Amino acid sequence: MLCRKTIIRIVDPNTGVNCIEYRQFDLHWAALAAAEETVQGGPLYSAWLRLFQTHLSENTRKLQWRGDLAESAEMRRAYSAIYGRYFSRGILASRLRVTDFVPLARMNTTIENGVTVKRTSKGDIPDWIAWDSINGSYVLAEAKGNLTGKEEEYLCEEPHCIKAGKAQFGRVSVKDLHGRQIRTRNWVTANLWSTEVRNRLPMSLLWDPIEQGEELRDHEISVHAAAIRKHRIANIATQLMHTESFRPGQDIPSMKLRISIEPSDEDQLRFNTFPFFKSEHIEELSTELHEDIYIAAIITPLGVRPILDKPDLESALDTQRRVNEGIEVAMIYGLSMNAVMGSDYKRTAWLSGGGIASTDGAGLFNLKDVQISEA
Repeated sequence: MLCRKTIIRIVDPNTGVNCIEYRQFDLHWAALAAAEETVQGGPLYSAWLRLFQTHLSENTRKLQWRGDLAESAEMRRAYSAIYGRYFSRGILASRLRVTDFVPLARMNTTIENGVTVKRTSKGDIPDWIAWDSINGSYVLAEAKGNLTGKEEEYLCEEPHCIKAGKAQFGRVSVKDLHGRQIRTRNWVTANLWSTEVRNRLPMSLLWDPIEQGEELRDHEISVHAAAIRKHRIANIATQLMHTESFRPGQDIPSMKLRISIEPSDEDQLRFNTFPFFKSEHIEELSTELHEDIYIAAIITPLGVRPILDKPDLESALDTQRRVNEGIEVAMIYGLSMNAVMGSDYKRTAWLSGGGIASTDGAGLFNLKDVQISEA
């Protein structure tokens, strides 16, 4: 089962919203987040979906880790932090439709149109700048993982880690090319982990502190959305050695793959909600074929292998044969060429037992479930 139950609480002082949901979370969202984090320079876990599945407890359908997450305190802190990063990003993407995450550098991060996130004081700063595809604005996002918090704090109060995360937004400024302070949505996502030792309700608390700055004007929104997407995709394509994809007119472009995948017939995860939760959410699986043209890479226990030419494609097909024979485990990650080339690119998220295709052009699929060929 690729889905686990968890609680999501969203607190938005800007609108007065404070809602609690009992929710299904599909692990593909976290796996896709981990894939992009790895490609953009994050810690390398080579088979995230398999890692999540083997690390999660088999005794329950809720989001609960085996044992106490790890044997030593050092490893517990490490896993808590890295899983906090992956799951926070996955929840922001799946629940709030935040897209195009760009990791923030230590001092300054400047995206394609001159918008700059600059550190203004000492201390930790947020993890990412991203895009709110629903409201049309930039997002600053900070991820937290927590093993020692208390359920009642996450359900009813403001935990210390949320307060610490909120302070990080005050240590950066977001300005456009002309020096105008831009107003951003600011989300802290704190994950209270459940383990077999700490058997409690798993929770993710999303908190949006009050923001400062000027709203983007209506005519600016599409320009800024295209700029941050272009920046993110360029980062990823460069790391995958697909730089030719951004040079129109080249005689020898990077290898493009047609990837198609049938929807699975996996049952939806259904469960009874608790009476004090306002709602329960079931994320419906897609029922149609997914097909797109991608620049892509194979992800195996040995790392990330870009598919750049025919020998790479043959190697990928050979890996797929070994996967089908049960010899190897691998996934395929891709960036849609429509997203790479089109500033106004839009698509509906596709999600099934075999993988995920997000709205911002990224796809992550189990290699055994896809059909791949040169486009």
